[in-house]
Amino acid sequence: MKILRFLVLGYCILLGLIACKKSTTEDIASADVFIQSIKNPIDTTQTLYAAVSSIFSYSSMTSVSVIDPNNSTKQLTNYANLGNSFYNDPVYSATLPSVGVYNYTVKFSDGQSKAYTNTLLAATLPPPVITSLGKNVANDSINITWKAVANAQAYQMKVTKGTGTSLTQVYYLAPFYDASTPLRPVLTMGVPLVTISAYGTGTYTFEIDAILYETSAYTYIQAVGISTQYFTY
Repeated sequence: MKILRFLVLGYCILLGLIACKKSTTEDIASADVFIQSIKNPIDTTQTLYAAVSSIFSYSSMTSVSVIDPNNSTKQLTNYANLGNSFYNDPVYSATLPSVGVYNYTVKFSDGQSKAYTNTLLAATLPPPVITSLGKNVANDSINITWKAVANAQAYQMKVTKGTGTSLTQVYYLAPFYDASTPLRPVLTMGVPLVTISAYGTGTYTFEIDAILYETSAYTYIQAVGISTQYFTY
């Protein structure tokens, strides 16, 4: 039986974080660090890696700093200046980032300061191999197909248009997993053509993320493999 099941996550990742809602707020944050991998855009036979920190809170935060295992301190970026999500821009390298304990200091808008830790292991996922991207036979959807990634526990999809300050998220598919028996070697997901057409002509970036979690609780992430492909509408 072929089934795609969606995960209900207590912790949303990257751009999906800000969509989470809660009726009350507390000065509590979630701190996560994971290894993100991409193909080298110059040499696609090479995989590049970066340590990515992602901090989320329903309370407003004013700043977040992190001390990595090499005792180097960095300030994280306030996503969209909203105060609910902080992250670092990935710095990619052919070598794995430093593994070990990452220490975070979170300062909230009410003046409180709290410390959090998360441990980064050396486990990684390769970027998914996208095999096709285009309109389906019925001409009502843009379908993307990719090869299943060994050890991936979930996938998510994003579609964006534009770059830099003009970047717009057109579509976001929350993390899901393949519950087929046996697991499918190739997966396909589609975006309704009406969704794309609403944003007009231009170049769209389709992104597929393979996800490995730290534990079976599916809350904190250990590794993400990212692949992108462009579609001109």
